[in-house]
Amino acid sequence: MKQSIITLITDFGLCDEYVGVMKGVMASVNPSATVIDISHHISPQNIVHAAYTLYFSYQYFPENTIHVIVVDPGVGSNRKIVALQTEQYFFLSPDNGILTLILKNHQCTCVEIDRSEFFLSTVSSTFHGRDIFAPVAAHLSKSFNIHLLGRPILPEKLMTISDMAPHFDNQKLIGKVILADRFGNIVSNISTDDLTRIQINPDHACIHIMDQQINGISTHYNQVKTGELLAIFGSKGLLEISINCGNACQKLGINQDSEIPITLN
Repeated sequence: MKQSIITLITDFGLCDEYVGVMKGVMASVNPSATVIDISHHISPQNIVHAAYTLYFSYQYFPENTIHVIVVDPGVGSNRKIVALQTEQYFFLSPDNGILTLILKNHQCTCVEIDRSEFFLSTVSSTFHGRDIFAPVAAHLSKSFNIHLLGRPILPEKLMTISDMAPHFDNQKLIGKVILADRFGNIVSNISTDDLTRIQINPDHACIHIMDQQINGISTHYNQVKTGELLAIFGSKGLLEISINCGNACQKLGINQDSEIPITLN
């Protein structure tokens, strides 16, 4: 028997009842399913933040895990809700670009979720997390068959975010800030693979952000003095701007929702 694991990524926070109610609905449909919180602190309506959070986390779960992502500024509109199946995992999401990196890196089967018998009997126009995503995820955790949930659609018809990768300009690699974590580390979309492609020695790299210049990419925080800025490739494999024992986001005055450019040469 397949193990039933459902993960949750939302922008609901934990101050209100939203997350707990979703879990209650899932438990009512499938009490044996294990529900794991990945994050409920996605910046409100921030689809890019949700897409990266999903991408950084999904592969660390057992095969057949169902990843549910409810960051849904279009809730109640005619935007689609979709179920995606890859070689190992299932994903439930609004069709708003959250699945961009999954679609880019995997062969997928996709359906539009339109079988209302799997929804709650009354569907609010503002809380599809409770009324559609939660019961559908729980039903899927019993069958592992997305084709029961709706009509097939081609993955290439799904919405994607077009500018998630850095680009090259005049021998410079130009990326952007995608998020800041709770430690104040500023995470860019520049990967170790990008550095390899432009054949830059990390010790000689020059990183520009805001009005700051950082020379060289560190391998650990203590390579600079306490309170100093550094650039480092973090656990996500992405270039981060950090402060040893400090908060780079606060020091530089960066809003984590802003697409601040970072250049590397």
